[in-house]
Amino acid sequence: MATASSPRRRLLLSAGTIGFGFGAVIDTVIFHLTLQTHHLLSGFYDPYSLDGHQTNVMFDGLFLLAMLTVMGVGFGLLWRVVNGADRRFSTLSLVGSIVVGMGVFNVIDGVVSHYVLDLHNVVHGTEAWNPHWLVVSALMLGLGLVILRAADTPAAT
Repeated sequence: MATASSPRRRLLLSAGTIGFGFGAVIDTVIFHLTLQTHHLLSGFYDPYSLDGHQTNVMFDGLFLLAMLTVMGVGFGLLWRVVNGADRRFSTLSLVGSIVVGMGVFNVIDGVVSHYVLDLHNVVHGTEAWNPHWLVVSALMLGLGLVILRAADTPAAT
């Protein structure tokens, strides 16, 4: 059984942190900035007025910077784990943890941003896509857990 400070747990935490930030970066770049289907605070600032749009894009940019910082922290933690390690780490564990982190971000975003705080919806002006977002987010989280389980399974020889 791994201890709380074991290298594997630190690898999972650092990769999960990278994935959390990466999930947010992908969401912000694709949905907030490129497709503009929603913005971080479009529940408060009208995305269809010029002032509201500018305010939303500014907050999207600040959020993007914050999530890039989260990713940077994750990479720093990862560097500390693997730099000078006396063993190789599983690529599947790394990928699985990143996907889990992305799924965690998306589930939190879907529940907290869309429902609890009502910051925004997946698509401006309608809540119709919010449940779909949560399903995809949960599937992403599940996929990450499946990848992690595969990483723990000894390879058949």
